[in-house]
Amino acid sequence: MPSQETKWYKDVALIEALDRMRQSNLDFMSKCYFCGAKSIGIKAVSEKLFSVCEDHGDINQLHEKDL
Repeated sequence: MPSQETKWYKDVALIEALDRMRQSNLDFMSKCYFCGAKSIGIKAVSEKLFSVCEDHGDINQLHEKDL
């Protein structure tokens, strides 16, 4: 059925918008959420993901009020 064919990949404006979002996410995730230093990984806290540096990567438990 034609209505089930995906055509988003043919929309140049949408592709460019997705590329801009991906780049901004790369920039955002390259810095530690807590101090702004270069991130080395990701830490999951209460169903949320945070980029962390070496100093904050070993945080065992964070609370919602701390975020």
